[in-house]
Amino acid sequence: MNGRLSLESLRYADAVADAGSFSSAARRFNVTQPALSSSIAKLEEYLGGRLFLRNPRGTSPTAFGNAVLPRIHQVIVDLERVESEAEAFASAGHGTIRVGTAPQIEKALVARLRGIIYGPDAYDAGQGDTLDHPGHPRHPGHPNQHGRDATLLESENDQLEEYLQVGMLDMIIVPALGMLPSYSHRLINSDYLVLVDEDAHPALPPAEQPPVTVRDLADRELILSRNGCGITRTMQALMDEAGLPLNQAEIEVANCSTLFSWVGRGMGAVVLPERNVAPGTPVRRIVRDDGTYAEMFNEMIWDPGSQDAVYLDGLARALAESSASPAS
Repeated sequence: MNGRLSLESLRYADAVADAGSFSSAARRFNVTQPALSSSIAKLEEYLGGRLFLRNPRGTSPTAFGNAVLPRIHQVIVDLERVESEAEAFASAGHGTIRVGTAPQIEKALVARLRGIIYGPDAYDAGQGDTLDHPGHPRHPGHPNQHGRDATLLESENDQLEEYLQVGMLDMIIVPALGMLPSYSHRLINSDYLVLVDEDAHPALPPAEQPPVTVRDLADRELILSRNGCGITRTMQALMDEAGLPLNQAEIEVANCSTLFSWVGRGMGAVVLPERNVAPGTPVRRIVRDDGTYAEMFNEMIWDPGSQDAVYLDGLARALAESSASPAS
């Protein structure tokens, strides 16, 4: 390879590939077209091949460009993430974090998150660990001395996903359902799925109740939610895994938070995460053919390109370490 590789030329080439013309890319960077063309020519000399062909309709990649330009784009994406993470470290993590939670996320998990943000060992992205500074107590409900605060919003999964994508939320805690694959994810904990069953013994804890099989569950009409409910998607996946139909009751509730209110009405059966049922509620865990219990996994999701990405990753890691799953 000849010449010298510059980040400027990589950015210009990526912009031309995206905009489809040298002139549009030049306007994007507020430089003259000859200056941009010259920089890309030096890049082509360094790489040893021509990246673009000019035609009356604009610019198109050469065969060499089709092979190289996706890698250049990934370099630019990675560079932008390095810059945003460096900015987050340099800013010492000041500001308010906006967190959205789904209704079925247990309140104790949200309380632990608040403790990680506000507590005596609050996570500090500037140090990359939890810190305890004598003489500077932190109290729940008050900003810690590093300037971090948090606002919480509870809503259904679909709305939380939309709010995260448009920037109205910084992070969401939701059932792990494979949504937003391009975002950062960290599993926080899991919870057994249980069938609320009036025939179960009310005095026995769930672990001592005889479980209900997935095949038996296929014969029951299940009351489900139509709007962004992790339980609905999880049950569909569980039945698909077993090759069985999901038998849905005629009644369909508006959201997950009202599912429990339909227990005992004779309209159908209700499935919930075990931590979401009140103590003493007769429930039975759900077991697969291989003997494993059905679980719902919860995760935190955030934009890896956010200027708070380092801090958000640290929060998720700290919350995961403090949250035990039922089988652990």
